[in-house]
Amino acid sequence: MSQNTQKTILFCPLDWGLGHIARDLPLIREFSRNGHRVVVAASEKLCDWVKSETPDIETVFFDGPKIFYSGSRGAFSEIIFQLPGLLLWPGKEKKRIRELTALYHPDLIVSDNRYGARHPKITSVIITHQLCIQLPKMVKWAEYPLHLFVKYLIGKFDQCWIPDFPKADSLAGNLVHQYRLPKNAILIGPLSRFDNTSEENNKEFQKKTVLGILSGPEPQRSIFEHLLRKNLEKQQGLHTLITGQTVAQNAYRKGANPVLIDHQPTREMLRLIQGHKVIISRSGYSTIMDMHFLNRAIIIVPTPGQTEQEYLSRFHHGHRHLRLSQKQIPESDFEKVVTALKTTNSCPNSPLNFRSVLRNILRNPSGKPEISE
Repeated sequence: MSQNTQKTILFCPLDWGLGHIARDLPLIREFSRNGHRVVVAASEKLCDWVKSETPDIETVFFDGPKIFYSGSRGAFSEIIFQLPGLLLWPGKEKKRIRELTALYHPDLIVSDNRYGARHPKITSVIITHQLCIQLPKMVKWAEYPLHLFVKYLIGKFDQCWIPDFPKADSLAGNLVHQYRLPKNAILIGPLSRFDNTSEENNKEFQKKTVLGILSGPEPQRSIFEHLLRKNLEKQQGLHTLITGQTVAQNAYRKGANPVLIDHQPTREMLRLIQGHKVIISRSGYSTIMDMHFLNRAIIIVPTPGQTEQEYLSRFHHGHRHLRLSQKQIPESDFEKVVTALKTTNSCPNSPLNFRSVLRNILRNPSGKPEISE
């Protein structure tokens, strides 16, 4: 994707965990590898993570909306309760974008699910797989009007990059393909931090039993951790939990089982995934894409009340992965459960290639995308 002149790309990922910035990592690396200047505008936590993965990338603070879960209401009710505050954020984002564009003079703005991160005079792209937001049964009727609203917001960008395959091989299912795609949409194929990661020979390949990857908002993250720890303490084998937060020093004590560790760099995460027979994780879309790239079938446990995760867990159950509810964890024998898993399909042969999309938008930023169904 080398160009005659260096371009400046302003990357603006949403901070609702590491999922968005992790899937953006191959795009960031590809722009940088081809000699372009990349500036990641994000929360302090995401900026620190980017620096740990790609130390040469510039970062700048760009605050964003936060979702808080008290645990006293369902996840959807919590979001509705906080909706007035969330609706103010696109205006705040536009103001911050004006400041950042005056500072960095970008040639391209790439927003991951931040609908205010665009500029009318600069080519602006949004990355999203949430074209049809899943709603609870009681308000299912509102999905299509909400889709039209999302489509309207997407239309304000020059292009919409969708990290998925066409419908027949889709990883996102109805999240992407329930309705006709926006006119500015391009299917660029799944994105993963493990893209182009060398499959090194791991001497510890599947010597350990269960790897639990914890994520998501409190209090559900802690509930998930507690349930897994209690279960794994009773099961034979060597187990590891990636807690997604700072781990107390005594968690590393000799003989601890399961061992608790914090989020790990991509290379170490790959080693850990290769080193365990069974993987248990939330059913977030970034995890689904990661396991697709690594050709691993895993146990997926949706966060209670998070409708997108609940949909994805049903969509992939028995096909690529195995779904367990959080209530099933205490009585589950994970090593026996994993025998029901089959090796996932390898990445299908597809002309979709995000590298060609990156190359094309820098060469022809006003070009109209072709929609693939």
